[in-house]
Amino acid sequence: MFANKKNERVPEQRGSSFNLIAQGTEITGDINTPGDLRIDGHITGNVTCTAKLVVGESGEVDGHINCQSGEISGTVRGQVIAKEVLQLNQSASIQGDIEAMRFVVEDGASINGRCTTSKSLNLPGRLPEVKLISYEKSQAVTE
Repeated sequence: MFANKKNERVPEQRGSSFNLIAQGTEITGDINTPGDLRIDGHITGNVTCTAKLVVGESGEVDGHINCQSGEISGTVRGQVIAKEVLQLNQSASIQGDIEAMRFVVEDGASINGRCTTSKSLNLPGRLPEVKLISYEKSQAVTE
């Protein structure tokens, strides 16, 4: 007649757990987690996080990242996909393409790749490629 609270399962919630890869820790292999994840160490492998992912200033990821939302202050060498918002802080260094519903880039962040924003990352097809042009400071550009 009455439910036993000890045996009752709590429904899984997004971000219900917190995982930390501490500075000095090195992991080789893919990481999958339904909870929040903070990386201050070095990961060689792909990272999938269905909640919020934070890569701290000392954090490094050599692989692709797929997360719900993210904040990067460290180094990522690989593609980054965020289903919601992606924030790149001033110390962030990304060497790879970025796809996000929306993203914020602080002054000083470094991106070497293509950036794509879309209201839904589940849309079929891709947006046309944008060619980035680099100018040297000594050249004057006139039209």
